[in-house]
Amino acid sequence: MLTTQAELIHTEQVTPSHYLLTFVCPPVAEQAQPGQFVTVRVANTDAPLLRRPFSIMNVNRAEGSFELLVRVVGRGTQMLAEAAVSTYFDLVGPTGQPFPRSDNPKEVLLVAGGVGVAPLIFLADVLQALTVPYYVRGLFGADTEDNLVCWQEFSTRCDEFTVATEDGSAGEAGMVTGLLSDQLGRGDVDCVYACGPVAMLAEVAGQCEAHQLPCWVSVEQRMACGVGACLGCVIPVRGQGYSRYLRVCREGPVFAAAQIDWEAMSADCE
Repeated sequence: MLTTQAELIHTEQVTPSHYLLTFVCPPVAEQAQPGQFVTVRVANTDAPLLRRPFSIMNVNRAEGSFELLVRVVGRGTQMLAEAAVSTYFDLVGPTGQPFPRSDNPKEVLLVAGGVGVAPLIFLADVLQALTVPYYVRGLFGADTEDNLVCWQEFSTRCDEFTVATEDGSAGEAGMVTGLLSDQLGRGDVDCVYACGPVAMLAEVAGQCEAHQLPCWVSVEQRMACGVGACLGCVIPVRGQGYSRYLRVCREGPVFAAAQIDWEAMSADCE
């Protein structure tokens, strides 16, 4: 993890509320692993004060660049989306625990919900670039077609790919976890990776536990400091008869799904 400067070299609006930003910063591009994130200071003043965390979506190590998928939800993300090309930003990263993977090629299932697609695109890239690549199946779900952000980037990195929308505007009608049930029923998946809303991750974790499959999830959580000092991003994990919490920014954002107390976490999100 390092504090450095990154130059914004390209901005692309990919949906009405999502932007794909490309930065040049060779140290980050060299060190980044799938599942890790950076925290970006969006202004040179104290308004807004806090850095914004973003999962790294892709890297080009040869060019020293990386991509962030930004969903505009407030002033900070709006400022970042509207920033001029050639602007330099102060950032910290790459930080956090990446997705673990086996040295032996496997058949894996990647389950994305909304902007949770970003770290899974990076993961699919890495798995497919191995000397003996993994066989990658991708599932992507959103409420509407407009929120299937960067679905083409995801699909081209998968050997099999299926989408679902809750309103039926694209792909299968329904929840992406319904597609997961069918996929796991095939019995040929070795491992599941997922990133998305808590309710989706809880359902993915439950289905994987029922099938006795290893599952790794990247948790989306509000972060204040991003370096483990403020304890603002803690989540409940299973303990031996006692409550335990871990920091998403330091011990995560990637966790073994079986490690998380999903009932307690879902209650915290209500």
